[in-house]
Amino acid sequence: MVRIGNYLFDPLRVVSHMPMNFLRSLSFLLFLSFPLFLFAQQSTHVVDEVVIDGNRRIDTEAIKLQIGKSSGKFTEDEISQLVRTLYETSYFDQVTAHFVTLENGKRGLEFRVVEKPSVRKVFIKGNDHVDEESLEDIFTFGPRRFLDRTKIHFLIKSAVSYYQAQGYHDADFTYSVVPVGDNQVDLTFTVDEGERYKIREISFLGVNQLDEDELLGVMQTTEYKWWSSWLFGTGRLNEEMLENDQLLIRQHFLDVGFLDATISEPAIEARDGGIYITFNVSEGHPYTIGDISVEGDLIDGSEEATLADIEIESGDTFGASKLRQSSFVISEKFTDIGYAFTNVTPNTVVKREISQIDIHYKVEKGKPVKVRKINITGNTKTYDHVIRREVRINEQDEYSSSLIRRSEVLLRRLGYFEEVNISTETTDKDDEVDLNVNVREGSTGSFSAGAGYSSSEGALFNARLSENNIFGTGRRFVINADLGDERENLVLSLQDRRIDDTFWSGGIDLIRTDREFFDFDRKLQGGSLSVGYPLGEFFGEWAEDLDFSVKYEYLTIDITNVDEADAAPLVIKSQGESTSSGFTPRLVRNTIDNPLNPTDGSRQSLSFEITGLGGSEEYYLIEARNQIYTPVWNSDFGKFVFSWRTRFGYGNTFDDDEFPLFRRYFPGGINSVRGYESRTLGPTDADGNEFGGSKQLINNFELIFPIINSAGLKGVVFYDAGEAFDDDESINFSDLRLAWGYGFRWSSPLGPIRIEFGFPIDKEPGDDSMVTLFSFGAPL
Repeated sequence: MVRIGNYLFDPLRVVSHMPMNFLRSLSFLLFLSFPLFLFAQQSTHVVDEVVIDGNRRIDTEAIKLQIGKSSGKFTEDEISQLVRTLYETSYFDQVTAHFVTLENGKRGLEFRVVEKPSVRKVFIKGNDHVDEESLEDIFTFGPRRFLDRTKIHFLIKSAVSYYQAQGYHDADFTYSVVPVGDNQVDLTFTVDEGERYKIREISFLGVNQLDEDELLGVMQTTEYKWWSSWLFGTGRLNEEMLENDQLLIRQHFLDVGFLDATISEPAIEARDGGIYITFNVSEGHPYTIGDISVEGDLIDGSEEATLADIEIESGDTFGASKLRQSSFVISEKFTDIGYAFTNVTPNTVVKREISQIDIHYKVEKGKPVKVRKINITGNTKTYDHVIRREVRINEQDEYSSSLIRRSEVLLRRLGYFEEVNISTETTDKDDEVDLNVNVREGSTGSFSAGAGYSSSEGALFNARLSENNIFGTGRRFVINADLGDERENLVLSLQDRRIDDTFWSGGIDLIRTDREFFDFDRKLQGGSLSVGYPLGEFFGEWAEDLDFSVKYEYLTIDITNVDEADAAPLVIKSQGESTSSGFTPRLVRNTIDNPLNPTDGSRQSLSFEITGLGGSEEYYLIEARNQIYTPVWNSDFGKFVFSWRTRFGYGNTFDDDEFPLFRRYFPGGINSVRGYESRTLGPTDADGNEFGGSKQLINNFELIFPIINSAGLKGVVFYDAGEAFDDDESINFSDLRLAWGYGFRWSSPLGPIRIEFGFPIDKEPGDDSMVTLFSFGAPL
């Protein structure tokens, strides 16, 4: 009996009168609630201090940082989780936790750890054909160097992949661990290199509608070629690369309309000292594009305007890449007018029964967005305003993707930065974004000094200081001095491409040269002033890469010490002092991506020099130049670039006198027709003495390819054609002198270096069979 207030309560009697079903339900509920009761009653321990024991190399505070608190309440589950956390750091073989009584009588929670052995030394054995340095770079354990089996297996996998890339398909690694005391071990990796294989053949079974060469062209893995693989390291098996090739082949089938194509895992067979790779392919049928439509937000409310300029049309063969590009084209139309977060979704309806795909674009343009702030980072040298003035969009302007891209192009074209990236960052408002302009400074200056000897010019000393971004202001300064037995040159140049952050450019040049030729001496001194303005600021987008400038130049020319026995009549007639005063308007179009290392774009210039405004020389000179750079192959080891440079010059006088000697053309040399020494081409008199031409046509064709891309070392093969012609001669293509050759170009820390070897094709008496040419400091 139990008393509750004034009442007596008999629990047993109450239970005896309960229905049996109710008692069963009550028992079941009590059974289910028992774990919850235990959980609610789980012990919570109050700890005065967390202590660490057993650590020898890992700092105590670093371990406590993983635990997160040094005292307080800890549940048993929390302690178990902390033990797991410490173990998962991979520094310990064992971690346990105990409650202890500290010396001061307080209660402590002690984590006892057993550290993994540290790796004292790593040895590599069996590597007869791969240098140890390369393997040491792979078998790196990091600063703490703890023995971690997972890490070891990862490093072995990386080493096997490296061996396979070198052609050792069967390479296999084992390792051994030797304790050396003080909880340290020595680790030895032993490699069985196996035989080195070359990829002899890559074949495709089941390919009937596509060309196998087309599929080979999209792969990174290539067959071994005796003439190039030894240089570029191709023709060896790398299984990771081959896995990626399977995806590239699949993507190519999608790009040419074969939606149902399947490509098997590559079958690899090693036989007869070579590797044979086979893909099994099921092509299916090519799909064509059916209906194309668009819904949602439209440009000017028009489907036609929204779909204009996309790369696909009804009836075309379907291509996945073209589909993505067309989505991008539609998106750009909106992002260019302020809708930065436009979303374009291409939905496709596949009609397999007729091998056709309908495409339906859905456009959601979102809110119009403005640029709140432009942040500039990474410019350790260049002033912010030098960068900001090239950005074609301003703070509080409407967002424009085309202006942002244009800004990136202009910043790269400066040649000041190795990297340029403009990214968009959201703000706390959904109608504003920040633009982050991040640059990485490049080398813009060089200083060099050297001495040498040439059979044609004798002893020579040269000093050159060049800075394209002086003090980070965007101005260019050059001082160049040559002192030698037969020449003395001094050139000073200062150019400002954006005077006071306006679009006006200006420059000043001072020059003094003394040169001794075999038949006369020439002294030239004077200077020039130039001013220019970009035409895009006047005429808009079509003229955005056009610049106009005018230069005024005044020169004093003195021809002395003429050897009348060997000199041409024009040289004899030109001796004495004369002056030249004139203006040169110039029009330049430039889309080259990088002026010091061009890989894409072109540059055209047209100038008309006219003199007689105060000087004794009266002539005009028309010059046109064209440079084109086109990437022809973007390989894993760098770009292959085709280059074509053309130079044309036509000069004449106003009084039918002979064109002046100091302005005449003397082709030959490293920047002209290679294969011939400098100043050896052009008109000659009856005795073979050169006196230069008043007209010139030069063509240089080049293929530039990487050798060691990371070091800036490139190779070049070239074909040149050019000649100069006298006053009474017309330019005759059949008279152009021809040459071919090869060379090397290095973007060295001190400046660009070129060494090239030219061979004349139409060799004449007196021409060398080979000419070695060298240049330092000029753009590559």
